[in-house]
Formats: sequence, structure tokens, C-alpha cells
Amino acid sequence: FSQVFSTMVFSFSQRKALSIIPHITGALSVIGSLSILYDILKDRSRKLHRPYYRILLGMSFFDVFASASLGMSTWPIPRGTEGVYGAIGTTQTCTAQGFFAQLILVSPFYNLMLAWYYLLLGKNKPLSEEAIASKYEKYMHAFAMIPVLFAVMGLPLTLYNSADCEYR
Repeated sequence: FSQVFSTMVFSFSQRKALSIIPHITGALSVIGSLSILYDILKDRSRKLHRPYYRILLGMSFFDVFASASLGMSTWPIPRGTEGVYGAIGTTQTCTAQGFFAQLILVSPFYNLMLAWYYLLLGKNKPLSEEAIASKYEKYMHAFAMIPVLFAVMGLPLTLYNSADCEYR
């Protein structure tokens, strides 16, 4: 994939669009995730007693960081990077963006945990929410944190300092 992508030639207008569009979509995603967090936390006395809302809270929390990171688009890329429109960052901002962008993988893991939650609620011998909370929920959250572990492991390996593709 990276070989095919890196050989593509983008015009200035295309590079500009590839840089600007994520600012809009990232902002919309952050707003959506923050709305979900607000909705859960404004009625936390009722909602946080249910595993469903705690799983959704975890998913939305990490999605805020991932969406903000992706919404930054090319801004965190080191200033002066050839062929990259809007690059005004440093190596450190690029590394931070890579770390937080990696957290986008938490959302599909939590989505899988929501599917597991519904499977436990209604398949064959349905479990109560209390049984799911006491027997399975801690494993659900632990499983959803696997991408966080990989994101942290990428820091000392300096995996976030180079995007193996070029916007040329």
C-alpha cells in the first residue's frame, strides 16, 4: 500500500484539500464524541450503573483524542517537510499526533465489546446487566485497552516520526 501511495503525484490543490478536509471531519467527530460524553455524564447517577453506558463512555473518551489527532491533519508534521501543505509542527508534535492517532483503534475494540455485551444479554441463556458487570465487564475494558498498549510501545521505538507516504 505505501509503495503505491508514495508513487502517486498530487497537485497543490489536492494536497491542500487532503490537508484541510480532516480539520472539518475531525472537528465534527470530536463534537459528536463530546456530545455522547456529555449525555452520559449529565445523568451519571442513572447511566453509569449500566455496563452499556460505561463501555460507551470508554469508547467516546478515546475517540475524542483520536479524532482531535486526526483532525490536526498536517499541522503537527515538521515545518518545512517537502510537499506537505500546512506542516507547521515539530518532530515532537508529529510524535504526539501519531500516538493519539493510534488510539483510534480503541473504538473498534470497544465496539466489539458492545456486541459481546448484547450477545451476553440476549443469546441462549441471557445474563442480567449485574451479572455482565460482575463477571465480564472488567475483561471488556481490559481488552479494549490493547491498542493503548501498542500506542505506548510505539513511543520508545520512534514509530510515529515518519509517515511512510508522501503528499507530492
